[in-house]
Amino acid sequence: MTMTQSAGDEESCCWVIDHLQEFLHGEMSQDDADAFRRHIAACESCMDEADMEAAVSRALKRCNRTVAAPLQLRSRLIQMHVSYRSQA
Repeated sequence: MTMTQSAGDEESCCWVIDHLQEFLHGEMSQDDADAFRRHIAACESCMDEADMEAAVSRALKRCNRTVAAPLQLRSRLIQMHVSYRSQA
């Protein structure tokens, strides 16, 4: 769904807020991303919201680290899966 309303329009602001995460994660079509950028460039409240969410996303990425499950746990899960499949 492409946004066509103008900046400051309540419906446009709702669309931007509803699709903010989609935009921040690059999951939006090019046309929608362009409309999103045009809106936040002209709407200060949506720009503030987008800036805040982007800062939170960056902070979460910095805090996120990959942790592997212990070998013993992985072995138990594999055994449970094999046991379950043999019962089916």
